[in-house]
Amino acid sequence: MTVYTLGNPHLRMRVSTEGACLLGLEDEQGRPLLRDTDPAQPWHPGQSALFPMLPLANRVAGNRFELWGEEHRLPESPVDPDFFLHGDGWLQSWQWVAGSTSSVTLQLTSQCGPFHYLTEIDYRLQGASLVARISLTHLGESPCLYGAGFHPFFWRDKQTRIRFLASGVWQEGADHLPINWSSRLAPHLDFRQWARPQGWLNHCYGGWRGQAELDHPARQQRLLVSSECAFLMLYQPDEGSGFVCLEPQSHAANAHHLAGHPGLRLLARGDHMSIGMTLTVASGG
Repeated sequence: MTVYTLGNPHLRMRVSTEGACLLGLEDEQGRPLLRDTDPAQPWHPGQSALFPMLPLANRVAGNRFELWGEEHRLPESPVDPDFFLHGDGWLQSWQWVAGSTSSVTLQLTSQCGPFHYLTEIDYRLQGASLVARISLTHLGESPCLYGAGFHPFFWRDKQTRIRFLASGVWQEGADHLPINWSSRLAPHLDFRQWARPQGWLNHCYGGWRGQAELDHPARQQRLLVSSECAFLMLYQPDEGSGFVCLEPQSHAANAHHLAGHPGLRLLARGDHMSIGMTLTVASGG
């Protein structure tokens, strides 16, 4: 494992080749924007500051899906007994392909279950922003359904508020899988106005506007999350966890079993997809 420390006058980040994970992102005052990971101690990608999700995000019911009448079983995961959780990209060792003092590009080739793909992830600091992009190319002979996402763990304290617009939500049901879609947002799931995330949250929002904000009043600081993705996962184990996750992803949770496979991309050999995310620090007020 190699860890790259990158920076500019506004931000500092650490990127690991293990899982293409971020181990930390700090502002110019050294304050964490994502939760911190100490690479000198034993750690797992699920304990990182941010990891990529590919060739799918979240979970697939039954750990299998059907395409054109053919059933495809997903691989077993070393981190979840029931699901190919968040795919395999975050659990693999990536290779360095390019970099500078403020950017790094890592690459991975993987073949697992029905998936065979080449992917690159690019992290770069541009002013007060972290710009991240995942690019993926299907290498297999038969077409396959693909998705991707980013799983950042945003630093939070008891005063932290979040805000974003979405047209509705799939609430979590059994086995952390989503249940029926609803465009009526219960009060604890409504973040159209500033609100503090409370308790256990693990829900997928659709029709996401592509922007979300975190406000840290004690710091007088805000963090803007932007992406072209139309789906946003909100995850928080509890208010005392010290983090909240706002996860841009290309497809709905369990989209492999939803009508029309919302957001998934059917890629033939040589076809390409990419998604991006930008995190920007601004003054609060």
